[in-house]
Amino acid sequence: MDAVLSALDYVVIAAMLLISCGIGVFFAVRAGPKQTSNDYFLGSQDVPVIAVVLSISATILSAVTFIGTPAEVYLYGPTYGLTALSRIHVPIITSIFFVPVYYRLKVVTIYQYIGMRFNDTVRYAVIFIRITSGFLFMGVMMYAPALALSLATGLSLQFSILSVGLICTFYTSIGGIKAVIWTDVFQACAMLIGAVVMIVAGTVKIGGPAEGWSRAVEGGRGELVDFRADLTVRFTIWSGAIGASFIWLSNGVARQEMVQRYNACRTEREARMAAWLGLIGTAVIELLAVAVGMTIFAYYYTCDPLKSGRIGRPDQIVPFFIMDIFSSYPGMPGLLIGCVFCAALSSVSSALNGVVATAGQDVIRKLKPGLSDFKYTSLAKLISFGFGILTIALAFLATLLSGGILQTIFSIAGITGGPICGVIILGMFFPRANSMGAMSGLIGGVAVGVIQYVGSQVFSSRSPPLPLSISECEMSVNMTQLTSYTSDQYTTSITGITRGFSSTSTLPPTDSESHAFFRIGYLYLQALTTISCVLIGIAVSYATSWNDPKVADPKFLTPFIARLYAGSKNNHNSENTEQMYLRKI
Repeated sequence: MDAVLSALDYVVIAAMLLISCGIGVFFAVRAGPKQTSNDYFLGSQDVPVIAVVLSISATILSAVTFIGTPAEVYLYGPTYGLTALSRIHVPIITSIFFVPVYYRLKVVTIYQYIGMRFNDTVRYAVIFIRITSGFLFMGVMMYAPALALSLATGLSLQFSILSVGLICTFYTSIGGIKAVIWTDVFQACAMLIGAVVMIVAGTVKIGGPAEGWSRAVEGGRGELVDFRADLTVRFTIWSGAIGASFIWLSNGVARQEMVQRYNACRTEREARMAAWLGLIGTAVIELLAVAVGMTIFAYYYTCDPLKSGRIGRPDQIVPFFIMDIFSSYPGMPGLLIGCVFCAALSSVSSALNGVVATAGQDVIRKLKPGLSDFKYTSLAKLISFGFGILTIALAFLATLLSGGILQTIFSIAGITGGPICGVIILGMFFPRANSMGAMSGLIGGVAVGVIQYVGSQVFSSRSPPLPLSISECEMSVNMTQLTSYTSDQYTTSITGITRGFSSTSTLPPTDSESHAFFRIGYLYLQALTTISCVLIGIAVSYATSWNDPKVADPKFLTPFIARLYAGSKNNHNSENTEQMYLRKI
């Protein structure tokens, strides 16, 4: 590609990165040297609800959404947008049944809840799984968009990784959760603006929305809803409404970053509102990303950059489009590339702060219960800096690995979300569930996910992309490149790396009924692992003398279930929840 970033573009990118740094410095200075742990991890519980809403949306979504979702839509059509259906009911479920428990317990981490409800064995098993996957997540979130940007724009891979890594480490370490939330606000606005600019500019270039839709229909991308009741179809209304529901439920209730944001709100009512609106906000941003993908397809519908050899990977389509459309407008490519950086920063900084909160609250407080709050907060800042450097190292390590290995690593990391969600469901909805059941469910859920994923690599074949045309490409395009792009190369995209569970294989597909389990669409995997965890947990709890619900502490149960056992708490009112937990361990 001939277009490259100009000096002004680099100035704009630097300015957007410096804004994020500035927000961190502001909150560090504002808190002063006496910043408490409550302020560092929960923002003193006085963060405005609108800021938490935008932070939730920006945290859950990332550079994957900004780059990967349009690439997915470009290849497979707009049916991915059906996943937005899950944001109709999941926000309601999250805000009514889960958020009140977290907020009333005043926990800093979800692992504190798991320890109080079950025991330390379950607690630290979950911590091990989540932290391991969390570091993999952060490393790949730095590496994947940096790779796409470097290949499509010429922006240095090392510059991209170091920029995201050092800046998010800096402002997360010194500013704490307030710095992370308010930078998320800036970054969410940047993502929204970037998506709208690309949609409007692309639509104008192709001659309007009607022409864009006409091209989509002609290109085989006019189907918005697929009603087939087939679990192996990549996207249907059922995978969007049911399969994706478990993914977003896990995001809303089983991610450490989310619990911190709920408990950073001023009141329980605001916490519930933040969960509800924040999850709905993710649907808005994802639908914009779907529109970006459709716009890009309409723009290139007769000269696909992939088949014509102008780019080598699907995840380069967004950066390529930015440079193609805006290179004649100095500063605009820099603004939009800066939006990609913002998307990466929001996810990495939130994950980093969550990992540090876990290390502090679940490890340091356990080992050093008498540590003063000042020393504890100072140590948390040092740990944040160290973890940030480790994440940068992991991102650079990722540059030495092949795309297939990266896809496998991140996919296995993604398998853990469902079982952890299952453990929390067991704790809040099943008073009879015991610690042995929770541990068995956790292990069983992860095992089911791993078996399904490994089997999908052996027995299944990747869904073929929809047709792409090069009928009107200029003759100057190298003709050997026109035939060099094969369907196998789609598997190395950021979409495959970050979404995981997409069926890829070097073996021919099989129609054997015995292998049907391994051909289930990736949107159903989280549902599979969550349900497996819950069912195994209930069965083992029953087999091992499950708890008497009369002694279940209502504080650990979702409000609806707690009311059913309200009479059983009279004998426990004199005991503080944390004191009960400390005696248990």
